Amino acid sequence: MIFLYAMAFITGILVKVVDWIEDETKHKSPLKYPLAIAYGVMIAYLISNAPFSMIFLGALFAQAIAGKVDCKGHFLGFITAAVSLFYFGFPQMELIPFAVFFVFALMDELKFFGKYLFLSDYRPFLEVASIAFIPLGRWDYFFGILSFDLGYLLFGRARSFF
Repeated sequence: MIFLYAMAFITGILVKVVDWIEDETKHKSPLKYPLAIAYGVMIAYLISNAPFSMIFLGALFAQAIAGKVDCKGHFLGFITAAVSLFYFGFPQMELIPFAVFFVFALMDELKFFGKYLFLSDYRPFLEVASIAFIPLGRWDYFFGILSFDLGYLLFGRARSFF
């Protein structure tokens, strides 16, 4: 299980690196393409094999519906994840967790203003949703999204060194 959490952490870093290349660098490095492919494969692997797969599947669908697959790098990552699911296999669908995580992932994509701007920057809704599953014995959802977000936020803080 630690391997899956580590993979979620690394995936979070890779997604943020591609974000950074797409949105903030002037040179628009071609490195974004192999990194997007890598995170796409990793997301598909997590969806296919992790017990917390519904959180990533819900987020993947929400990204597409919210229009956040809006640049070449992330489009490649999304397509890679979708195609890789055919290789790794589709998980058994858990409708309630999928629906909850889909809705909360959509909420993470909303734009907040004023004193609620921090909600747009931190995007806490998936973590909040995952906490609701803890009383049901599903700590794995919380640790899965926490691992991803720690990688994402860690690179977000570290990018000033690049």
